[in-house]
Amino acid sequence: MSNSEKEIIKVFTGKSHYDINIGRNISQKAFEEILENYNDFKIAIITDSNVERVYSDFLQKLEKNDRVFTLSFKAGEESKNRKTKEILEDNLFELGFGRDTLIIALGGGVTGDLAGFIAATYMRGVPFIQIPTTLLSQVDSSIGGKVGIDHPTGKNLLGAFYPPSKVYIDIDFLKTLPNEEIINGIAEIIKAAIIQDGQLFNYLESKIERVINLEKGYIEKAIISSLKVKARVVEKDEKEAGLRKILNFGHTIGHSIEILSNFDIPHGRAVGIGMAVETLISEKIGILKLEEKERILALLKKSKLLDKSFKLSADEIIRKTALDKKSRKGVVEYSLIEGIGEAVYGINVEDKIVKKSLSEIGFL
Repeated sequence: MSNSEKEIIKVFTGKSHYDINIGRNISQKAFEEILENYNDFKIAIITDSNVERVYSDFLQKLEKNDRVFTLSFKAGEESKNRKTKEILEDNLFELGFGRDTLIIALGGGVTGDLAGFIAATYMRGVPFIQIPTTLLSQVDSSIGGKVGIDHPTGKNLLGAFYPPSKVYIDIDFLKTLPNEEIINGIAEIIKAAIIQDGQLFNYLESKIERVINLEKGYIEKAIISSLKVKARVVEKDEKEAGLRKILNFGHTIGHSIEILSNFDIPHGRAVGIGMAVETLISEKIGILKLEEKERILALLKKSKLLDKSFKLSADEIIRKTALDKKSRKGVVEYSLIEGIGEAVYGINVEDKIVKKSLSEIGFL
């Protein structure tokens, strides 16, 4: 994909529809379009302290327009809470933002979730645009309309379904990321392949190193293929009444690991571990063939998603899963796999099987 090329994926869900624009070096053009399309709006760019520092010159240039303001918060999952939301909302009121407000989420998944939730509730709802800057947010959290914040009880427990008006994915943002952040995002690409795209899985088996290295052509294919999986699923089930639950593969265990580690284990890596555990569960309950289990575990290892030691216990992880928002009446419902490219949801699993699977991955 050259600088002049752009791919557009259209997402149609219920009463809403929006475009995902994917390309290289498209940020400047994106903001030009936004300023033109929202010429009567005040624009709040919500970002975190890391993105604000890296792109300070770009943001200062945008702020020369007297309709554009940047609001930032301390980078990190620990900022995805009610207090940060309140502070940012107070800032909007202090700056005189009204119904004619456009919110732009410029950053990773935390920024997108937080800014989107503010957009959903400020003045009973104002439009917002996602401009994700991390691989994880580009392939997953920036689309689908899930927005929200964490609660001490668990992750993403307060929020809404509130789709963006548009998404701009500039692949060149990835150049500024450390390798650990790329691996963090690779988890969601692998998840998309496992749950609904066997061809993408085959591609990743032989090309994963080139994708991780962000080689031209390879990273584009991985991102676009992943986005198409999520777009298809979200179009059929926007509010997670059924099919969309397959997107939670790896997340029941993953979210518990993420929270119990106080987010020292980041989301993508936690989901990678979660996928390994839930792959083992799928094989142990008899719905996944041994050969496919081995292929999945091999790809997760090749992607360096399983190369950390774990200090958490299997029992505390299992206890934490019962508090997950995907649980029903305290009973955990898993999204599992019947084969590469074939996911199922709403599966109850005995704790002893979960514990055995956790122990095989390294949790005592």
